[in-house]
Amino acid sequence: MSLEVQNLSYSFKNNLLIKGLNFRIDKNEIGIVSGSSGIGKTTLLNIVSGLKKPDSGSIICNKDIFNQDELFVQPEKRNIGYVFQDFALFPHINAERNIKYGMHKDYIKFFDEVVDTLNLQKHITKMPHELSGGQQQRVAIGRAILIKPQLILLDEPFSNLDQTNINLAKKLIIKVIDDLQIPCLLVTHGSSHSELSSISKEIILS
Repeated sequence: MSLEVQNLSYSFKNNLLIKGLNFRIDKNEIGIVSGSSGIGKTTLLNIVSGLKKPDSGSIICNKDIFNQDELFVQPEKRNIGYVFQDFALFPHINAERNIKYGMHKDYIKFFDEVVDTLNLQKHITKMPHELSGGQQQRVAIGRAILIKPQLILLDEPFSNLDQTNINLAKKLIIKVIDDLQIPCLLVTHGSSHSELSSISKEIILS
């Protein structure tokens, strides 16, 4: 399975934000999206996820999910695990139910390992407002993984984590993309990705 973006363009308020973008991320590979602030990195993730519709181009992930012939697969049908920059947890349900939201039946037995790896054992019954930013971020990572996605999108997924939890989260993400043979798109301002270097490629927006 791979993610392929071809000649993708997107404009906002008559300003061309993304122009003729092309890249391919293969299975077991992480595409690290880089570029200056406001250049369109989060917008790119929102386009791939289906939350925004591009002006032109095509997006292929296992099968076409958008093309210029007016094909547009709705976000809920794309089977994409998305960790949003603001976490986007459901405020009315606790951490456990947030993580299990949309959980694939094949991954029920994987739940405990995910919770343990993300150091959430003591926080599983807390409501989102009772969690720190880092804890909310880890809940969001767990939720994205357990849907058994065909693609993982990560928008600044380590920004609120200490180095220990960053390392654990990265190892978990690498394990999942390897087990599922899927690609991943990662937006981050972090400079240290030595553990990802052998499986990553850079996508520069300008």
